[in-house]
Amino acid sequence: MVSFVLYGALIYFVYEFNLRGPKYFEALKEHPGFEQSFIDKIKELDRSNERGLVPLPLTILPPKLFIRVFFTITGGVLVIIIIATSSGFLFLRRMMKQVGFITKNVEEINDKKLHIRLNLKGKDPISNMAKTFDNMLDQIEHSFKNQKQFIQNASHELNTPLTIIKTKIDVLKQKKPISSNDYEETIDLIDSEVMRLSKITEELLILSDLEENSFKAEFVKVNFKSTLEKIIKLFDNQIYSKNLIFKTNFEGEHDIPGNPVQIGQLLFNLFDNAVKYSVPKSRLLIKLLNSADKKNLIFEITNTTLLINKEDIPNIFERFYKTTNMAEKKGFGLGLAIVKKIVEKNNGTIDISYDDNSKEITFKITFPLYT
Repeated sequence: MVSFVLYGALIYFVYEFNLRGPKYFEALKEHPGFEQSFIDKIKELDRSNERGLVPLPLTILPPKLFIRVFFTITGGVLVIIIIATSSGFLFLRRMMKQVGFITKNVEEINDKKLHIRLNLKGKDPISNMAKTFDNMLDQIEHSFKNQKQFIQNASHELNTPLTIIKTKIDVLKQKKPISSNDYEETIDLIDSEVMRLSKITEELLILSDLEENSFKAEFVKVNFKSTLEKIIKLFDNQIYSKNLIFKTNFEGEHDIPGNPVQIGQLLFNLFDNAVKYSVPKSRLLIKLLNSADKKNLIFEITNTTLLINKEDIPNIFERFYKTTNMAEKKGFGLGLAIVKKIVEKNNGTIDISYDDNSKEITFKITFPLYT
């Protein structure tokens, strides 16, 4: 592109200062074969050429002028070739230097140095490639940290019940006399911890299936309201025991395309969290309605909890996330992580809102209606 521009400028320069204007007419006068009347005629043609952007109808090149034009164009072309070649060499040299820089830094990257970034500036292809590579490293580092945190959290969650079970078994191994009540309490505690371990491993398997790239949900027509009412019945006793003020509001159509097993798991996990972490005698509200355009089903579940703060909301779907509430530093396990994955797998969206005054948290899920 630069070469074309320079070449165009060269041709314009040759034409403007050699084939028209005072220099051109001086060259005609220097040639003995041209009479003054002939030169005046060419001047008249030059004046009639108002735009001045096209050659004269009659252009005469005396030998000296021809040689000057020839060498000017030839020299200009050589200069353009030198400039283009030098520019290409410098550009290539810069690119090779960037490639060397990228290669050197990439060789240093490992699981201990995922923080390394190339940080190349510019808009050339190499710089754009480096920016893409930096973005990829950001995602890898984030995933690596999440995986490491998940392993630590999962190990802790699995180790806690195992430690309790081992402690109780060690007590029984001592063969000291214990009352039948203590014996039953110990057995019940071991049984509850085994159930806890079973639930954690089951949720890990569910989450693994949902995250598997090859996993494909088989969609059928699902009546969301009917599934929801079945889940509500499972929690009747818990709702009653905590004296929760339970209210429902069902409107519109409730059929969605989805996987019935996953939808049931989604509602169970949300209800389990809502009831488990609700303040006794507080409100538990369920809403089912259609969007204004009648294309989506909107499900909302609202409960009052003192477990979380506003700053917990962005991280609430993380696996085994621990709340920032110092008085109740509890974990959410895998339930909400599974909820988010199920919503995504069934073409839905999920949002959370939290009222810091009333301490109410609302999960809002939107699914396309069955058509």
